[in-house]
Amino acid sequence: MTTRTPSSGWLSRLAQGSLVKQILIGLVLGVLLALVSKPAAIAVGLLGTLFVGALKAVAPVLVLMLVMASIANHQHGQKTSIRPILFLYLLGTFSAALTAVLFSFLFPSTLHLTTAADSITPPSGIVEVLRGLLMSMVSNPIGRSG
Repeated sequence: MTTRTPSSGWLSRLAQGSLVKQILIGLVLGVLLALVSKPAAIAVGLLGTLFVGALKAVAPVLVLMLVMASIANHQHGQKTSIRPILFLYLLGTFSAALTAVLFSFLFPSTLHLTTAADSITPPSGIVEVLRGLLMSMVSNPIGRSG
């Protein structure tokens, strides 16, 4: 015979609940933690960064699989509605490209290259090494900037 505490029932209900609700609760708890203790929030912030990185890494694969499944499930003679989807995709892509070019002209940036390798410093500790390792595991290789 097992005994259940009220907190474990609440926790199991939360774990069985909607992912959106879990994310919102995590967001609210993160903000509250930042208000109470900024150093603790910075330490726990790594979990949020890992979560967002994992979402970015899995999104392109998920979209590819959804498109492939949709194409594979198509029956010959069945009416397709790919034209509006393609139109919206091309419109969104064109709008993003146009916005990027427009903002690159409005806010030009300069690149300063340094030739000296003296400015490169080794990691300060194991925490920095592990953080870099974890972030590279969940980063999107297509959108990686460095």
